[in-house]
Amino acid sequence: MFLQPSVAHAESAAGEILEDDLRGHIEILASDGFAGRKPGTIGENKTVHYIATEWRKAGLQPAAGADSWYAPVALVDRTSLSESFAFQYDNGKRVKSVRIDDDQLLLRGAKPISSLSNIPLVHLGYGNQTVEEMEPVISGKLALMFLSSRPGVNGFPGYRERKANVIAAGASGVITVIKSESRFARAARRFRTANTSLDGEGKHADMEGIIGWKAVTKLLRKVDLDAEDLRDEAKSEIFQPLLLDIYADLSAETQVRSYVSHNVIGKIAGRDPASGAVLFLGHWDHLGECGPKNADDRICNGAVDNASGISLLIETAKRLTDGKSDRDIYFLATTAEESGLLGARAFAENPSFQIDRLVAVFNADTVALAPNGKLIAVVGRGETDLDEDLEKVAAAHDRKIDKTDKANAFIKRQDAYVFLERNIPAFMITSAFSDQKRLDSYLEGRYHDASDELDDQLLLGGAVDDANFHVALGRYFGNVETYKAKNAPNSAANSAGD
Repeated sequence: MFLQPSVAHAESAAGEILEDDLRGHIEILASDGFAGRKPGTIGENKTVHYIATEWRKAGLQPAAGADSWYAPVALVDRTSLSESFAFQYDNGKRVKSVRIDDDQLLLRGAKPISSLSNIPLVHLGYGNQTVEEMEPVISGKLALMFLSSRPGVNGFPGYRERKANVIAAGASGVITVIKSESRFARAARRFRTANTSLDGEGKHADMEGIIGWKAVTKLLRKVDLDAEDLRDEAKSEIFQPLLLDIYADLSAETQVRSYVSHNVIGKIAGRDPASGAVLFLGHWDHLGECGPKNADDRICNGAVDNASGISLLIETAKRLTDGKSDRDIYFLATTAEESGLLGARAFAENPSFQIDRLVAVFNADTVALAPNGKLIAVVGRGETDLDEDLEKVAAAHDRKIDKTDKANAFIKRQDAYVFLERNIPAFMITSAFSDQKRLDSYLEGRYHDASDELDDQLLLGGAVDDANFHVALGRYFGNVETYKAKNAPNSAANSAGD
């Protein structure tokens, strides 16, 4: 149970954001007392209550629904413990078995003990068909699907979306084909650790797994199919799911833990909510204890990733609660970003306000890496029609934007991508990603390590610049005189409450 911040008192801060403002929040959020901010732990309880309390003191209203700051997110951790499997095929004379090496197929179930018997296999290629197209052939069967996206097709859905469609079409199992031996080896190592995902009806097949290229080649050869040829054919627009004369008996033992985590959502009411809304977000979660078992310090505090981003959101919120915004301004602190943007995905699937009202979204993540005066890197540059507006805000505040677009290498690895997938303009803006050498040093060193904590290596000059720039973005996109949104709603009906 979480305490709801109760005292109706606004402490709106005036003036520019300073290093001490950010450092104060990071010192608390990245302290050992918060235990690495892992979802589903006492560290989460402390973290979400701290964020809600700070936003309440700044003058925000709770916006998760029913006068609450906290939006529940159902999560499940599944750890593959063991599996057994057998395959048979019909050669026209009698059923024969196919031997697959134990290290070429790993399985996990939706339940602690899961099994499928004599289930037919269907090869879906890349799984690029619609749910309606797949349902007649895949419902109640076992799907084989390539991991990688079909090359050369703009807008082709990613693996997560394709897998969700296969499950929605009624597949009893989904086995992902991984061609690269090194990539399969990495996936296999991860498969034996806890996998966190969204929980709920229809989120998982009864059986899910990964299979290596050698095993798939052997299976297909038994029914006179060539794996390489099938992979090439699957790239075609006219490829259709292929029912195979192969049947499987599968069983898996899986450690399953279901629990509820929380997003935190606050709101600054605008003077003209019918004109749309702006959203600032960042993830509050980190990894908990992730150091080696025999290490002196096992807590991964996540000072940079992402106590720094949350500190930016808290201080930005304080500067925007002065009643000068036409549009509603929302603040969202997400859970389980580290597990695949899960909190952001849960919010987008079940938002507490109409997200088609959003004219712009800004994600704050990993901002404490650069000194002041650095270029601004824009993750999402070139993906929307707001680039000129960002340039205008930058010029007005003596900032320059990095034009190399190198930062877009991270576009799918941060929460704003969930909104881009829904054609909502969304960005991650940070000077930390404009200094490639410094960024690489962090990613190769302190990133996701117990050493990511508040010390003299934490650089807050760039974070201060970025925080004040986010205030400027809130001013610009929050007002109809400075930004006349192309996608803004034009009826009061669209401003329905939280």
